[in-house]
Amino acid sequence: LRDNPDFLDNNPDLLAVLTPPGLRTGRGVVDMQRFIIERLQGELDRHQSNRRDLIDAGRDNYSSQGRIHTAVLRLLEARTFEHLLEIITDDLVELLEIDVSKLCFESNDSALVGLRTRSVRVLAAGQVGRLMGKSDIALRSGVGGDRTLFGTHAEAIRSDALVRLDISSAAPAGLLALGSSDKARFHPGQGSELLKFLGEALGRCVRTWLDLP
Repeated sequence: LRDNPDFLDNNPDLLAVLTPPGLRTGRGVVDMQRFIIERLQGELDRHQSNRRDLIDAGRDNYSSQGRIHTAVLRLLEARTFEHLLEIITDDLVELLEIDVSKLCFESNDSALVGLRTRSVRVLAAGQVGRLMGKSDIALRSGVGGDRTLFGTHAEAIRSDALVRLDISSAAPAGLLALGSSDKARFHPGQGSELLKFLGEALGRCVRTWLDLP
């Protein structure tokens, strides 16, 4: 061990099976038992911390799942297309615990261009592609709000989630923009499966109400 001082550091699992010497005192004597116990206590603390993190992550995921499912059910309750827009703008904000929710479409000659309201943001041609690249979900943290997406709410936005919408070949490119004043509400390392499900459900709702192929 003297010739290989990093042996126990490289093989920490051995500390759990070593028989420590009894407590001895004196000049030049090291209390190996105390060293082993401290190392094991440190390992235990790390395991307990990881366990708490996993439990918290699972609880947060379960809560997020419930909010997304409720949001989808609310979208399905829309009685008209205008009612659907109200649900997107008002209800999703409350259900998802965010600050703003907007439906966005690129401008072209389709019927959707006439839907420029407080609920619908009209984007320049190609903007969805520039924002999303090849991704269906874009999660951004610590950002300044994009006025083209969030309008007058943009100044308060510090993180956002952009969800590409697959509506119809007859519809322009679109996305759902969700914004929060909490810079950590959305971030790149966050799971995106639930948001993708929300986007797929919303795309089908829009397709149905506008009677698109």
